[in-house]
Amino acid sequence: MTVSNLLQDQGYRVVCVRQAEDALEEIKHTLPDLFLIDIKLPGLDGFDFFKEVRNKKEYQKIPFVFLTAFNDLRAKQYAQKLGAAEYITKPFDFEYLVTRIKELSPPR
Repeated sequence: MTVSNLLQDQGYRVVCVRQAEDALEEIKHTLPDLFLIDIKLPGLDGFDFFKEVRNKKEYQKIPFVFLTAFNDLRAKQYAQKLGAAEYITKPFDFEYLVTRIKELSPPR
């Protein structure tokens, strides 16, 4: 089962894209309640996506969660410095992920 399926089972509406550039296009049509993104992506990486999104006023208050296999203290510190709400490394505890997402953005 995928993370998106698990979150949908919790009552979340999930929009999945494969590349950050696709996400930048998608958010023009659908304002998200939360961003859940990896760091390593084809094309624009997760950090650059974060900076791109935060440059737009309408997205500045949307919580941002990194979910990544990139288990590096400097990367986590950098994400925190940028203003990410959470940095969770894979493998991860699903209960913790759901709890944090519910704290940051309860399902509608």
